[in-house]
Amino acid sequence: MSRCPRRRPIDPRSPRPSGMLAAFFAPGIAFMLAAAVFGVLSEVTGVWWQHWVALHLVFVGGISQLVLGTAQFFTCAFLATDPPSRRMIGAQLATWNAGTILIATGVPTATTPLVDAGGVLIGAGLVLFAASLVVMDRRSLQQARWALRWYQASAASLGVGALLGVLMARGTVWTHGSLLGAHLALNLGGWFGTAIVGTLHTFFPSLTQTQLRHPRLQGPTFWLWLVGIALLATGAAFDSRGLVTLGWLDLLAAGGMLALNLTASLRASTARLSLAARLVAAGQPFLVAGAVVALVATLRHGTAMPFIEPWRGALATLLIAGWIGLTVAGSLLHLLALLARVRDLRRPMPMPRPLRDNATTLGAGAAVAALALSRAPSLDWLTAAARPALLAVAAVLAARILTLAARALR
Repeated sequence: MSRCPRRRPIDPRSPRPSGMLAAFFAPGIAFMLAAAVFGVLSEVTGVWWQHWVALHLVFVGGISQLVLGTAQFFTCAFLATDPPSRRMIGAQLATWNAGTILIATGVPTATTPLVDAGGVLIGAGLVLFAASLVVMDRRSLQQARWALRWYQASAASLGVGALLGVLMARGTVWTHGSLLGAHLALNLGGWFGTAIVGTLHTFFPSLTQTQLRHPRLQGPTFWLWLVGIALLATGAAFDSRGLVTLGWLDLLAAGGMLALNLTASLRASTARLSLAARLVAAGQPFLVAGAVVALVATLRHGTAMPFIEPWRGALATLLIAGWIGLTVAGSLLHLLALLARVRDLRRPMPMPRPLRDNATTLGAGAAVAALALSRAPSLDWLTAAARPALLAVAAVLAARILTLAARALR
């Protein structure tokens, strides 16, 4: 990596990096709160569309906007360049939020024009996001080989996954395999997963105050992950057990390489780990466990079995609640605390509290593991204890995140 001899002042047309991050975090957290409301309503009423809206808001309106903001924030830091202009950020926010709301309205009401318009706006927001990455790269005087690859690959995955989502919403008939399986592989594994795995190569060493211990593994991890997602989506779409099996094997290998790097950072760290670092670390074994469960289900029962109960429930718990959930929660705790610190330099970063932080992390990990195990017929009795425990831990983490958000985003 070549270094710029002198850091240029921020372009007056661009916000500060912290301001850009806050601009995406504010609506993202708002959508996640709205998703929680719809989730509670669906549990009380049992109405299908409320459950669907909750998932749509949390993933498309919530976590996706966290990815958009975080990706551009870290790219700006990697390249030591200016953030995108205020106009570019405003256009991304406008298209993404409007598209999210239109789809959330159009699907339950079966209003195809709203779904189509929402899909077009989400696509436009994705194009603007990719364009901002290219612009930052071109005007940077540095080169960072991995600064863009992970995020560009994640954006490409979402582009194809969102197209499949629109086709399903329009009632497109597909008899060759499962469009839903391909859609989930591209959106969850391709969009969220690629962004998470790529970011952790830099973000986790900063949490542990170390450096990436095995940087040469990042290249193989990238290609194994990307090929695995492509194989998984193609195999699901065309009902090919061989392709799906190879896809899960690739993801398992990539997850193992990531775990090797993160474990090395943990072992090399001499600092007291924050709750954020503990949660992110606790989430990574669930990626490997989820890949193993999906691989076993595919080998024993076929390509569709990971999306059929009880395998679907176990896989969703491990990958969504365990891996994505704990990683996002830990990342939010750290980044919101950092934003609050930038807004008020007199405010220190939260100090680690080992007993409380250990209890929270162990409680979260144990609740996710118990809920996943409860999907087995002989262990279904665990559900009665695992679900309330997971909800209690989620409530504790949500309270801490909202407290930090109130300080950082006001």
